[in-house]
Amino acid sequence: MKGITVALFCAAFLLSAIVAPSNAGAAPAHEAGARFGDVEGREWVLMGLRRGADNIQMDREHLAEYGFGEIFTIKFEDGRVSGMGAPNRFFGPYTVGGNRALRIGSENGALATTMMMPLVEPDVLREHEYFMYLSRVIRWDLRGGRLELYTSSAAGIETVLVFVPK
Repeated sequence: MKGITVALFCAAFLLSAIVAPSNAGAAPAHEAGARFGDVEGREWVLMGLRRGADNIQMDREHLAEYGFGEIFTIKFEDGRVSGMGAPNRFFGPYTVGGNRALRIGSENGALATTMMMPLVEPDVLREHEYFMYLSRVIRWDLRGGRLELYTSSAAGIETVLVFVPK
């Protein structure tokens, strides 16, 4: 009887290991106890995007060589968001909700921007794409000291904007 119990326990353990999904490739869980106050009052710099299976990194050193050192930033403070596109500044309201919900811009997601025409834009991300992503943000998270804004592409593909503190 004791041998059958041990065999059943081992079989159940092995079956759960086979059936349970592996978290080996998953992103780490959000930082325990993180509040949006941890995000506010700091300037954040975009370091990359995760779009579907693509992981696009911003080579900040390369961008700086071409005069793009201070682009794609964001700052949240007192219900207002502001930052830099490439080359235009943007600003507007933001709203934080439960379960890390976040809306950037007015009711329709619009942000106010300056209207300078870029002479050159970085290839990896165009300014209008950056503003579109910001207008579609639905939630935020902190992972390993990085701010992640969850949004979607024009095609509806989930996209994560990954920022580091400046």
